[in-house]
Amino acid sequence: MRKLSIAVLALAAAVAVASVAYAANVYTVSGSTTAKGKGSATKHIPTGTKLQFDVTETDSSKRGTVVEKYALGAEGLVTNPKFFPKCAFSDMDAEATVPAKCNKALVGTGIAKNAAGPSTNQSLASSTPCNLRVRLYNNSSAGRNGGMIIRLDGGPPAPPSYDSNEIGCLLLIHESINGKFVKRKIGGMTSSDFTFTVPQHLKHPLGGVDNSIRRSVSNVKLKTKLVKGKRRGFYEKIGCKGKTRLTRGTFVTEATASQSPQTFTATKAGKC
Repeated sequence: MRKLSIAVLALAAAVAVASVAYAANVYTVSGSTTAKGKGSATKHIPTGTKLQFDVTETDSSKRGTVVEKYALGAEGLVTNPKFFPKCAFSDMDAEATVPAKCNKALVGTGIAKNAAGPSTNQSLASSTPCNLRVRLYNNSSAGRNGGMIIRLDGGPPAPPSYDSNEIGCLLLIHESINGKFVKRKIGGMTSSDFTFTVPQHLKHPLGGVDNSIRRSVSNVKLKTKLVKGKRRGFYEKIGCKGKTRLTRGTFVTEATASQSPQTFTATKAGKC
């Protein structure tokens, strides 16, 4: 399922002579919705939504350290996955293509832009861009509150630059991540936090190589269903505490031989 190119093998060989460097990650998040109105506890407004986060380094010539765990959500945005077609994580976990039976469970798309390079050298010059196509599927195996399966696909050639939005990677990747929704307060409002953990073979696709996220953009479609005479959405707005809606991202770096996991939170207020 995962094939390594000669270029990536050569990249790993550079580890032996690279100098050690440690990064200080900088996180930013943003979010928006497609439907007008704030929504309320008695008047839920179905909406599409966009969630984006960026991970950079205080030194712009370096890629960030590897992030292992994520939680992404926005104030007063809740989910209702139980009303919509679903797919099991086991149906696509080890498959090179998404099975046709999962097509109706597709709820969103996006891109994940990464930089892969030697674990002991975080310079972007010694790394290579790795842009993966993102597809989000309603997850039937995510527990009581449901969730989304993150499907990642990409392969050679690599994008021409870190600024490129072309899908491509020196690695041939067809992977899925099992994500779930957790009910939490964001900005004082009940919200659905989307949480997931990146597996080891995506963080380190080869021994001595780090795959560090640089930007993730996910767009969840406006999906609705009539339930007992009411129009319900996969995502719904149920209000804001004030005039703005707070988008929040929580990021946990992986443990290393020299450093314990570090937790960081980024927020941004936008239109409610």
